[in-house]
Amino acid sequence: MQQKIPIENLYYLLCYAWGVSDQLDRVKVDGEKCHSLENLLSMVLIHVCDRLLRRGLVREYRFEEQEVEGVRDKLNLAETLKSGKHLNGRTICQVDELTQDVVINRVIFSTLKRLMRIEGIDEDIRGNLRKTLARFPHVREIRVTGELLERLLGNHFGSHLGHLPGHHHHGIYSLALNVCRLIWDSTLPSKDKDGRLEFVDFTEDEFRMNCIFERFLMNFCKQHCREEYPEVHREYIDFQLSPFGMMFKEAGEALPMMETDVTLFNPDTLDKHILDAKFYREALVSKFGGREKVRREHLSQILSYVMNQEDRSKPHTLNACGTLVYPTVDEDFDFSYRYKDGGHRIFVRTVNLGQPWRKIEERVKEIVKEEDEGLAKMGDQAMESLGTEARGGQDSDSKRRRELLLLRREEGVASAT
Repeated sequence: MQQKIPIENLYYLLCYAWGVSDQLDRVKVDGEKCHSLENLLSMVLIHVCDRLLRRGLVREYRFEEQEVEGVRDKLNLAETLKSGKHLNGRTICQVDELTQDVVINRVIFSTLKRLMRIEGIDEDIRGNLRKTLARFPHVREIRVTGELLERLLGNHFGSHLGHLPGHHHHGIYSLALNVCRLIWDSTLPSKDKDGRLEFVDFTEDEFRMNCIFERFLMNFCKQHCREEYPEVHREYIDFQLSPFGMMFKEAGEALPMMETDVTLFNPDTLDKHILDAKFYREALVSKFGGREKVRREHLSQILSYVMNQEDRSKPHTLNACGTLVYPTVDEDFDFSYRYKDGGHRIFVRTVNLGQPWRKIEERVKEIVKEEDEGLAKMGDQAMESLGTEARGGQDSDSKRRRELLLLRREEGVASAT
């Protein structure tokens, strides 16, 4: 993948990967103005903060020890007597106050401050950052760590939104925190200037981009492909190997487990499709300037998924298909293969991230639906084979195997076979 992914498409990709695609229509970006990643993330966070500040930041009740006139909330008698404040009609109390100076807002505020130190941000965007910071109420700047962000985005996220006036805040805060995490992960101290930061292009990190593309595929299928495949999930597959020998127990425990990126399944039609995301600069490889080929290890991986998920008690697993999905911006290809004479099919497909987003959506849906189209073609081929076998007087067992391809949608009939 030599060319860069267009900024707007990268934003769409990230929103799907983060599970906040519902925010795309609410927080929009201009690809022409955001010509770099740091400018893109800055503008997204500015727009998010504008919405949050207009609607009201999340607030939480917090106990603080204060000196007050009279008595308010919970009296700290020991401290009041010790200080002698009661002689002047004042006391020291633990006051329960509803405040916006809470962790989740501190993270966003501190990230805005960090953006101000990044080199390469356009001056007009830097000016908008200043204006946004000035609009914040009293919120303290804190040291933001990966552990803190994971905690906010993970199991404890909901507890920080307990006093939100509307459920829509959950999505906007989730977008904000994911942007904050990406900013903190992608900034390093500048080598030449004290206090300044430089932004590291995370799209150059194949591992990180593969994770993003993998989560994009999963969440996109959950949102847009439920009609064809109601069940969208990861699948854990055991190797179909049986340990034996003196170290029988140890051999069994040493076997790893395979995990698919996306498994699609329709319980009504019994169609099963495994997707494996592969983000590489070069989808195809060649040796010594020879012909470009699909990576051997990738084909082995998807084929291993398909073969090891087979279960004779579930005939539909005997016809599952697998697809390697490569994102590209400069090349397109569609390769299709059949494994031996069985029902398994392997596809190698590309998604061109350089085209308009609507085209990208259509392409992913096309890849997902290929299982059904392939099945129809196989049915036609099986019908021709059945006619040939009948005319040739071949044995009934061979004919029955061909019929299974046509009857795989009917679990009862297949199970009887």
